[in-house]
Amino acid sequence: MEIKGKVLDNTKEALYLANITIVTGSQINKFGTSANQKGEFSLSSDIISPDSQFKISYQGFKPQYYRASELQGRTITLEEDIIELPELILRPKDKPKNTNIANQPSNIKQHFQKHKFIYGGLGALVGLSLIAVSIKKLK
Repeated sequence: MEIKGKVLDNTKEALYLANITIVTGSQINKFGTSANQKGEFSLSSDIISPDSQFKISYQGFKPQYYRASELQGRTITLEEDIIELPELILRPKDKPKNTNIANQPSNIKQHFQKHKFIYGGLGALVGLSLIAVSIKKLK
């Protein structure tokens, strides 16, 4: 059986990519299609019978349910499903004291102790570079 139809909102605008999904039988929620840019859809399969139930849905709209025999050439108008959320007020948290790592000497000391080999190696490279520059100037 083949079903065809159109999905619009209450202002008669096409609902591009509205979902048309079978919700009965062995293919429940596994078989369906989407509306094109004009809101039109077409679906053909041997698993569709006149009594097959379909869900027509779109994000932000209330879903509707139809039997395949009712969908044939029908224009479906979905109603907006507005959910009003409660007011949310965001306030900054009090800034903790001493958030700057440089103001905490114990952290600086721990940092240098943890990375002493890296800083030692860098110091050695800088020292060798200065020696090389001095030798070149002597020549």
